[in-house]
Amino acid sequence: MQASNKAKKKMFLWIISIMLLIGSFLLTGERSKTYAANKSKERVKTTERSNLKKEIRNKDGSIILTKLNNEVWVHTTYTEMDGYLVSANGLIINSSKGIYLIDTTWNEPLANELLKMIKQTFHKQVKKAIITHHKIDRVGGVPALLKNKIPVESTSFISKSAKKEGYSKIAPTLDRSPVLKLGKTTLETYYPGEGHTSDNIVVWLPKYKLLFGDMIFALEQQNVGIIDEANMSAWPYTIQSLINKYPNAKIVVPGHKSWGDFSLLPHTIENLKDVDK
Repeated sequence: MQASNKAKKKMFLWIISIMLLIGSFLLTGERSKTYAANKSKERVKTTERSNLKKEIRNKDGSIILTKLNNEVWVHTTYTEMDGYLVSANGLIINSSKGIYLIDTTWNEPLANELLKMIKQTFHKQVKKAIITHHKIDRVGGVPALLKNKIPVESTSFISKSAKKEGYSKIAPTLDRSPVLKLGKTTLETYYPGEGHTSDNIVVWLPKYKLLFGDMIFALEQQNVGIIDEANMSAWPYTIQSLINKYPNAKIVVPGHKSWGDFSLLPHTIENLKDVDK
């Protein structure tokens, strides 16, 4: 009888082992299928982002979206000033945490058109906008964003300056949180000193070694543009502080005209030398 019980127990343990082994194979198979499915979705998303056109324009050419990489685009908008078309650059960051907008275009109609283009291109809404100074080429589209319930944020300095110009409700969050984590991408804001305006800040994306700022001149710009609120004495030192802080900058996007590399920074200082202080 004892031998029979041992045999039954042995048989039972053997059956349990076989069942566990089969279960393990099935579970591994399901995990493999899930992993493969997830990888396939990731590949599709990556392919979709990679297949986007490198330049997208609206019908009248007043807005151009230019792809720098899979996450970062430049938005360029045009307005007429004294019979000339004048451009202004900003950034679109298509992160895993959503779309982040750097500066808001010249005016409300352009901002509404930009939001429409962003939704059509990326199939996402803008999560937040960052303002880099208080003048019209940066804040003109703020009302459109607020009407679409998009938070608009900056420093307290810029917020106060913009309010004097009639653009209120720019939240002064960057004083306490100058660095934003956008999924795998980090966005840093920095106040280097007075320049084009007294409150101007820059945006730095360390992942791409990308620097954006409206106090920086494009290489084709051989004059200083509109300087009604500029601190011409401080401006060269402000650019020098950027040179010192971001010596490894590879992509430099100015507020107007063409972007380029680190050479835009020393070019800006050279451009300022012959101006009467």
